[in-house]
Amino acid sequence: MQRKAQVSIFMLLAIVILLLGSLYFFYQREFAEDEVEFVEPEIVPLKSYIEDCLKTIADDGIEIIGLTGGYIDVPNGISSDPRRYIATFPGSGFKIPYWWFKGIESVPSEDFIKQQLKNHIENELDGCINNFEPFSSQFAIKVLKKPEAEVELNDEDTFFRLNYKLDVADKDGNFNSKIEKFGYSMPIRFKKVYELAKTMMERENKDGFVERRTIDLYALDPDIPTTDLDVTCKTKTWQLSKINDILKESLRINLPYIRVKGTDYNPNLYVPNPRGEDIYSKTYFQNHFVWEVDTEAEKKYSNMKVAFTYDNWPIKLYARPSENGILKSNSRKGNEMINFFCLHLWHFTYDIEYPLLVTIIDQETPKNSRYQFNFAFKVDIDHNQPNRINKGSTLFETFDDVGSEEFCNNAENEVTIFTVDNATGEDLKDINLTFVCGRFYCDMGKSDWLSLGAAAGITKRFPYCVNGIIKGKGEGFADSQSFMQTDVDGRSYVLFMDPVKEFKNYKVVKHLISDPGTALELDPNEKASIFIKSNETGFESFAFYPREADFPFKISAGKDITYEVSVYLVDDQDLIGGYIGSWKINKEDLFDKNEVIFHVVYQGAATEEDRSKFVVELESHSENIPKPELK
Repeated sequence: MQRKAQVSIFMLLAIVILLLGSLYFFYQREFAEDEVEFVEPEIVPLKSYIEDCLKTIADDGIEIIGLTGGYIDVPNGISSDPRRYIATFPGSGFKIPYWWFKGIESVPSEDFIKQQLKNHIENELDGCINNFEPFSSQFAIKVLKKPEAEVELNDEDTFFRLNYKLDVADKDGNFNSKIEKFGYSMPIRFKKVYELAKTMMERENKDGFVERRTIDLYALDPDIPTTDLDVTCKTKTWQLSKINDILKESLRINLPYIRVKGTDYNPNLYVPNPRGEDIYSKTYFQNHFVWEVDTEAEKKYSNMKVAFTYDNWPIKLYARPSENGILKSNSRKGNEMINFFCLHLWHFTYDIEYPLLVTIIDQETPKNSRYQFNFAFKVDIDHNQPNRINKGSTLFETFDDVGSEEFCNNAENEVTIFTVDNATGEDLKDINLTFVCGRFYCDMGKSDWLSLGAAAGITKRFPYCVNGIIKGKGEGFADSQSFMQTDVDGRSYVLFMDPVKEFKNYKVVKHLISDPGTALELDPNEKASIFIKSNETGFESFAFYPREADFPFKISAGKDITYEVSVYLVDDQDLIGGYIGSWKINKEDLFDKNEVIFHVVYQGAATEEDRSKFVVELESHSENIPKPELK
């Protein structure tokens, strides 16, 4: 009887192990039918452990992506410029970059988002796995290949695949096995949510819907003057600061009533309206605040909610005509028959700029989890008209250029690249040249003397490419690039290199807004970031002060250039000052100069609201202090 009981127990254990293996096999088929991997029953817990890490990291990444509008790591060009993002929680470092700002559209692509998630998983995986500590007494685990993550953004889910080749040996010597494939199907319709957000941004840039609603709001407000007259002999005046406060309150109250047609919203929502109907569908909002962004929205997005938020953020407001923040009416006398009448007329136009936060919520269903996605953009009005002119798009690098030996070896046509000093016209050797075509790059070597020293460059066979780029790097020169084609044998191109001058000596001094004539040294806890860019040449330079070791500040020395300068001054946690303006440098001025002094304006002690307003108006405050100086 005892022997039979032992046999029964062993049989039961065998059945349980078999069932676990079978379940896992079917689980594998469910999430990746094309990549079924046999797993030894003994290492099912190890595989589950790794996939639990994958799930935790992926969940964290997709949440961050949703909260920030597509970013896990915000690019330096955005994070260093407080004008280009919403800081939802001051001092927290949590930033939502604008998808549109001053004519620049910066909508992260699907590939960019996938790359962000991929990098996040690969960077965080080791910390979660913790050297397989829970299995250290049971298995000897050897990593045969570094983990590589893949991300699929699907209509109904988001799938994460992890290729992580491991050799797993039982320490008792009972078995040795290899595992590599891991997966996690996240029940979040990210692609659908992102598609709606992108469509809304495209429609806004085309139609200026929010701008038109903003114009309606202040045009209908009796306390905000636009165009009117009054039979009076007394000049009517308005304070721009009060108009600013009225407009901010109107935006805060009314913009949340914008609805996207076809999404989930309640037309019977109560709307406080003492002068009429109090049901949304029977009010002004139904006729003016319902936005059609897609004619098929009801089929695609009926389970999604969309919210619009203006959270009392600073507004950039300018009125014409006005003087010292005061708007005035103009008097007009009547004709001879009615000259005893006095008329006062007024017509004002406004420039308005403010941030708007859009939140899309995909609601939970039996198949999908609830998901929130934020994005932000600047609302821009110029002379009472929507201003949605696009000046260009920010390019998002979806991945580092990937070298392809096969692509580079398939060289067809011979092309000559000449390398020339853009300032002197002299030929240059020892310039490192790289050929880029799509996602592939090829190292083409260094330029050298050609034609017995008559010119400098390279003559080589290049792979076929109709939209290629040749990039050049050389000591003492700014990185350069130029478009090229390799579809025809015998083409030639000139790559101009702009010389740069390095300044190891540079500093930042500050000017109190109430005393702009006095320059002061920075306090020990204060730091400044410096950024210059030429829209003409594309040259950029970036530095910090106090200066980091062996990090000089570079200025292009090839020609006369006007730069856009942004300097931001921070203390331990807050932005307290800066400089925004243009700076023209003549190349002759660089020859005998060895120091650059940057001037910033700062506010001193202030409330959070006053500090935010100061940042918005930083460009105008910068006009009261000196431009950068060469010494």
